[in-house]
Amino acid sequence: MKKLLIVLLFPFSIFAQPDTCFTSEEIQDISFTLDSLYALDSINNEIIDKQDVLIADLHDIIKLDSMELSYRVKQVDLLKTNIDLYVEREKRLRPRWYDNKAIWFGSGILTSILIFQAVK
Repeated sequence: MKKLLIVLLFPFSIFAQPDTCFTSEEIQDISFTLDSLYALDSINNEIIDKQDVLIADLHDIIKLDSMELSYRVKQVDLLKTNIDLYVEREKRLRPRWYDNKAIWFGSGILTSILIFQAVK
């Protein structure tokens, strides 16, 4: 009985399925759509690869900029130290009170006058 029931219901199950046949135009449209999607996917993958390269380059630039910034800070510190050394050098090389030209000029005139008076 089961076999008879299966044999009788089998043709109905085959014909009861919805129609999934596509026309040739629909198949061409689906094929064209798939081809265009594959092309867009490859283009998007290329764009993503270029963006990854660009991001890596920008990370390198950020590292270089941070290194340059640290070197600039060191350079500023060294220049400030250099200025302090120049100020200290000027303090040490400033003429003392006894190196005043007026004192030497006056003592030269006074010596000449005293020698002239002594010779007379």
